[in-house]
Amino acid sequence: MSLREKTISGAKWSALATIVIIGLGLVQMTVLARIVDNSEFGLLTVSLVIIALADTLSDFGIANSIIQRKEISRLELTTLYWLNVGLGLVVCAVMFLLSDFIAGLLHTPALSPLIKTLSFAFIVIPHGQQFRALMQKELEFSKIGSIETVSVLAGFTVTVSTAMYYPFAMTAIVGYLVNTLVRTSLFSFFGRKIYRPGFHFSLNSVGSNLKFGAWLTADSIINYLNTNLSTLVLARILGAAAAGGFNLAYNLAVVPPAKLNPIITRVLFPAFAKIQDDTNKLRVNYYKLVSMVGIINFPILLGLLVVADAFVRLVFGERWLFITPVLQLLCVVGLLRAIGNPVGSLLMAKARMDISLKFNLFKTVLFIPAIFIGGKLNGVMGVTAGFLSIQIINTVLTYFVLLKPILGSSYREYIYSIWLPFRLSLPTVLVSGGLGYFFSGRLPFTALLILQVVAGVAAFVLMLIFSREPLVLEIKRQLCRSDKLKVLMRVN
Repeated sequence: MSLREKTISGAKWSALATIVIIGLGLVQMTVLARIVDNSEFGLLTVSLVIIALADTLSDFGIANSIIQRKEISRLELTTLYWLNVGLGLVVCAVMFLLSDFIAGLLHTPALSPLIKTLSFAFIVIPHGQQFRALMQKELEFSKIGSIETVSVLAGFTVTVSTAMYYPFAMTAIVGYLVNTLVRTSLFSFFGRKIYRPGFHFSLNSVGSNLKFGAWLTADSIINYLNTNLSTLVLARILGAAAAGGFNLAYNLAVVPPAKLNPIITRVLFPAFAKIQDDTNKLRVNYYKLVSMVGIINFPILLGLLVVADAFVRLVFGERWLFITPVLQLLCVVGLLRAIGNPVGSLLMAKARMDISLKFNLFKTVLFIPAIFIGGKLNGVMGVTAGFLSIQIINTVLTYFVLLKPILGSSYREYIYSIWLPFRLSLPTVLVSGGLGYFFSGRLPFTALLILQVVAGVAAFVLMLIFSREPLVLEIKRQLCRSDKLKVLMRVN
């Protein structure tokens, strides 16, 4: 199978697994938002935000360093495996010991037992990370998708069933631990059929991996601050309930694109790594990638922006209505982050995380005061407005700081790669928004929401059908080839 065929196959399997995982996550979040108290929901979201930083530190970019390297020896793999295990133990101990301090810093004492419980995940996680990286390196996304789907389903089942009888944040923490245990066990079981770690250790053999990992980890920490500082600031200033409301909107508008994008970017990282020396190929394929990510995300996020009020009422209930304007602004943040997300795969493929780190440091210098000042002046909406303003600046500067040094002068391609999905999504916004304007108050909000969604989807589908854009035609040709292949397989 060629690299192109492996890439397309990987994207399909990743798409299927990711859609299932996102669906389960949204259902779980909806159930918890309805049956768990606002403050308990806030505690849960804040604890998961904190543990995300520990997760970044425990990996130290080792998994991606394995994928980035064209060739890697058994000694290097074994050394990296035990490094990961050691880092996990250190992170577990640090998180456990600092739990009371973190809870006090955020003025949320009830956070401490949640962090202590979550810290034990880092004893387990490292035993599966390397095997997942090796499967990804070989583009075995069907196996990865199956394992991740099963593990998420296990955690989902435990969380939802337990929350019905014990509606507290700890139920979701236990579900997360079950998810972690199942995922690690499956990756370890199947991964050891490919490679078994030995007991050799040579720090000198992994110098280049650690250098790559250090840049990637530093960049990830800065990205973490740029992504999660809002929740932590709100938790300190306004309490866990306000932080939970913001995070609920964030999980609707920003998190799904962040999980959908890896359907393409995670698959194309190893593919980009294989053509890292051909700048022309990288440039053409990168801007196609940006447009494809936009085509997936823009109609969903712009449509959600239009129907936000009815959606919140129907899905989460009246007590969460205060997040409606927050959700609308975060929809814009989500689509801007979606088109910026693929640059990470490009930089990793070229091993240029140093550029990304410097850029993200600059963003953080702007981001921290914007979030703090916004929170002090206007609470949740102020934090959201600060988040959006920095994201707009980031989108403009991404071309000059990250893309131009690697891909060369290509500002027209960059602008067009963003304009194309926006133009294709305009009918969705106009049709859905128009129906909301004319039928507001004349139809029950549930019926109006269904009408807006169905009409918006139909408008976007028609736009794709009649579009003569080269990228859209290429996508349709690929789909037609896939359908013909299925027919031939059935006939034979």
